[in-house]
Amino acid sequence: MQKTKNQKLIMIAAIAFVVLIVIGIVVWQATKPEGTEGMKSFTFTVVDAEGNETVHKLKSDAEMLGEALLAEELIAGETGEFGIYVKTVGGITADEANQEWWCLTKGGEAVMTGADQTPLEDGAAYEFTLTVGW
Repeated sequence: MQKTKNQKLIMIAAIAFVVLIVIGIVVWQATKPEGTEGMKSFTFTVVDAEGNETVHKLKSDAEMLGEALLAEELIAGETGEFGIYVKTVGGITADEANQEWWCLTKGGEAVMTGADQTPLEDGAAYEFTLTVGW
């Protein structure tokens, strides 16, 4: 009798888990950022470790920021399961041994997506800042 109750509880927990995963996938699909078609003008600023800024005024018909910056050869990195891990921006390579990494912002505000998942918007200002410390 006890074994049957435990089996029922395990089955209910497994079904609930699967339902939560399906709900998560549906919500993610419905809310993921999407780019827009057409030519867009935007600025891209590279900020080095000393705070020096190099501003690029660019045009692209790419839908995502990463695609546009790769085409302009302004970023480079390693592509993995989550998109590109940006290691080099504007010819400056982050030194992981010194805990350096590139922080992506849009209009000075932190972006919660990587370059590959950041929609390219007309008139927007994007920045990559060389940051030290995890």
